[in-house]
Amino acid sequence: MSCKCESACERIVRTTSLSELSNVLSETRHEYELAHLVYNARHLPRTEEPNPLLLLTYDAEWVQRYKTQDYFQIDPVIKHGLASLLPLDWSNLESGEADVRAFFREARSFGVGRNGMTIPIRGPHGERALFSLTSNLSAGQWQTTRLAMMRDFMIIAYFFHDQAVRLSGMRDLPGMGRPLSRRERETLQLAARGFAPKQIAADLRVSTTAVRLYLQTARTKLECTTLTQGIAKAISLDLIRA
Repeated sequence: MSCKCESACERIVRTTSLSELSNVLSETRHEYELAHLVYNARHLPRTEEPNPLLLLTYDAEWVQRYKTQDYFQIDPVIKHGLASLLPLDWSNLESGEADVRAFFREARSFGVGRNGMTIPIRGPHGERALFSLTSNLSAGQWQTTRLAMMRDFMIIAYFFHDQAVRLSGMRDLPGMGRPLSRRERETLQLAARGFAPKQIAADLRVSTTAVRLYLQTARTKLECTTLTQGIAKAISLDLIRA
């Protein structure tokens, strides 16, 4: 996880509204020098509304054009992204039918970006979402940077999705709303034993920043404001040992 990735994830979990989360999207776009970032929740279990969450940095004119023409129905990125388990490079889609090539040409004319990548997201209880990033780099430059982008944004995308669904109130899980990841349980367990973040980092062979991030996201999931409360709740739920 790069420093930029850790910073983005930290800001994501600190947000308290979708408006703040949208601001983080814009900040992350500029930090990574990307053309645009787009988060599109396609299915959430608590609503039948199509595309219940859409946060993006596209120009308003393209967003209006997209919605007016109902491009949700023909966008090849959505079609192939929902069918994929792995990140999807848009360049693999542009060699298709004439209408697909026309769609991408029109998108670029509205400043969407010369290159793109979409990360499929599958959350608990059937949640489905797509997180896309676009770039104006040349084809050659994009090929040399996209793997690093992929690594970072596979993490950022899931942090963003989890926070977006939580802040929207569209996740309805009894008890503890979201399961802790393995790393979150490990860091909480070591914190419960009195380990400081630096000691936890050395034990797990991760950065101190990553440890603080895991502890923060664990507290958020447990709906606790302090680490002590988080440890106590995790013990009560039998997630870690006393």
